[in-house]
Amino acid sequence: LGGIIIFPGLIALVFREPPRVSLVAYCNNTPGHCLVNGSEDDDVAVVEVSDYGCSHCRDFNLETGPILETQYIDTNQVKWVVVPFALQSQTGGFPTMPSAVAAMCANEQGAFADFHERLFELQSSELFNTEAGFMQVAETLDMDTDVFASCLENNSYADRILENITMAQQAGINSTPSFFIDGDLMAGNQPIAVFQQRLDSLLDS
Repeated sequence: LGGIIIFPGLIALVFREPPRVSLVAYCNNTPGHCLVNGSEDDDVAVVEVSDYGCSHCRDFNLETGPILETQYIDTNQVKWVVVPFALQSQTGGFPTMPSAVAAMCANEQGAFADFHERLFELQSSELFNTEAGFMQVAETLDMDTDVFASCLENNSYADRILENITMAQQAGINSTPSFFIDGDLMAGNQPIAVFQQRLDSLLDS
């Protein structure tokens, strides 16, 4: 009778998890998909993955983020990279996709950083994740609202954001906010001291 010969080494290959994607490398290789705050030459890179409907992401971006920006980005020590992203709902859709697209449209006019923050400020408002809210923010930032509205209407960046979502999942992201600090994953809106300790240790090394 014939039989099947099983080679243990081959079994290990079959069941081995695929290597995780590096979001730092992904952003470096597809710069139009990610948004950079800080110099490309800074020694340490932080990659942030947030969702505009996430309350913990709001708290980070309105409370912790500005302090870290003053301490590390404005002093040319850390490059901060944001991956425009939207969490998937139980029905399979991406509810905050409009906000992520709007942020990318704002980036066309060099207004991403301010727009990003204002979207989190809108989170508890009736204008959250709405075109009316996006237009109101664009007006307060003195953006060209006609160009901005055209970008929203064309949904120009949805495909890029979907690719970002796929890459973030393959990098191990399953919650927001999540951060890769010099390539190491840190999940959640950690106390500011945790960020400072990690960044200081990297900068001092």
